[in-house]
Amino acid sequence: MSVAPLGYSDLWTTEDELGFGASVSALVEVVGGAELRDTPLTVGIYGPWGSGKTSMMRMMYQTLDDRIRHPGVLPIWFDAWRYAQSEALWRALLISVVEEIREHVVRDDDRLRTLIGKQAAAAGQAPSADLEPERAKLEQRLDDMIAGLYRTVEREELGSVSIDWPKVGKAAAGTAVRLGLAAIPFVGTVQKALEEAVKAAQGKLGEGEDATAFAQAIRRERAKIYRDQVRSLEQFYSELKELIEAWAAQAGYRLVIFIDDLDRCLPDQALGVLEAIKVFFDARGCVFVLGVDHAIIERGIRIRYKEFALSERGAAPGAFPVPERDYLEKIVQIPFALPPLAQTAIHEFLGNRLPKLPGLSDDEATSVAKLMSAGLLPNPRKVKRSFNIFRLHLILDRAQGRTTPAGLIAKLTVIQSSFPDLYEKIARDPTLLRTYEAIARGITIPTPITQEQRDDMGKQDTRLRDMLLNPPWYEKLSNDELHELIYQSSVTIDGNSPA
Repeated sequence: MSVAPLGYSDLWTTEDELGFGASVSALVEVVGGAELRDTPLTVGIYGPWGSGKTSMMRMMYQTLDDRIRHPGVLPIWFDAWRYAQSEALWRALLISVVEEIREHVVRDDDRLRTLIGKQAAAAGQAPSADLEPERAKLEQRLDDMIAGLYRTVEREELGSVSIDWPKVGKAAAGTAVRLGLAAIPFVGTVQKALEEAVKAAQGKLGEGEDATAFAQAIRRERAKIYRDQVRSLEQFYSELKELIEAWAAQAGYRLVIFIDDLDRCLPDQALGVLEAIKVFFDARGCVFVLGVDHAIIERGIRIRYKEFALSERGAAPGAFPVPERDYLEKIVQIPFALPPLAQTAIHEFLGNRLPKLPGLSDDEATSVAKLMSAGLLPNPRKVKRSFNIFRLHLILDRAQGRTTPAGLIAKLTVIQSSFPDLYEKIARDPTLLRTYEAIARGITIPTPITQEQRDDMGKQDTRLRDMLLNPPWYEKLSNDELHELIYQSSVTIDGNSPA
């Protein structure tokens, strides 16, 4: 018994099966060939979920990771979704970049030797043959940078809030002990905890001098925490900027940082990363490539600044302080909107895979490729998913002893995947397959066609009509065969089947 080949994975790929090659080459040339004076630079690859952003970025990454063709490029990959549970996503980005720098340069003998040689030449000295002293020095420098970031975490999350008790009245001190303020435990909640402590203390102490002194002492401590945080972050920024710019100027290195799945994170997290790019990586030698659905990011901007948004009653024009498009334009210098898949690319993808399916003749494979490429919406994820669903239904049909034309299974797969509202109606009345087919073909059938049914077809994308204009025809199937076909298709519905 032969085993059917596996279906197509929904994971990203570096094989250009959907016609991304020309776009990848153009973007690589822009990113890899960026002059030092043209950086920092951010490229935004825009597209909805499933449009192929990750695959395109992975192709770019793979090309730029070729040391022979791009010796000065240090490509770094950051999967924002993987770190979405972190207390501060932007901090996870900073630490990841520093650790990748460590791997790409400090622990890479060839690149470290190049860097040391260029630095020595710039200083008019002979380079040292021993890499270890310089490696140890750079390791320590990177360790200190990360330690600075962790110090802000400790101060926020782990450090105790020490109050100047002699300046606080006895009653306030006693209340503070009962409230447990000697050790506020969580990292990102200092401000909230302190404010709640002030309110609680004032509630217990009334409005006397003790309560006032207590509140002032806590606020002084809060100000100190903020000063420490700012100092640590400023130090990190200065160190990182100096390191990147020195390496860019001396050794010609460029950091190309790919950030993927940003639009899968919470809006505030995503905006925090975008702002970290602008604040911490404002350095010569930095290039960012972001894969995002700009509509989701814009929605996040509206959420963050919702108090400024126009009210339903109509606030004055311009009340919104950061127009969504302007916000992204300040961060992204080169926008690239992923174009919809060309029908020829979909046809080629299916044409390469369908002939390998057992039980499918060459003529059937050609017909199915034509039908599906005509009807599917041009989204890579939908194309791959629909191929897998078609393959499953074909196997189920044959396993149950039926010989439904493969083209009819393909058409129903497309309707289910790309026209779900229409599929729901068909699932309740399978004979509608004949009706909608007749409307597309402009023919009459024994069953009356209502104006509502004609309107339903008129609302659909023209791709559906283009597909239904081609044989084979549902009119050849009996009512029982149509019901069996729909019943089988119900196994691949997401969620509950239509009632």
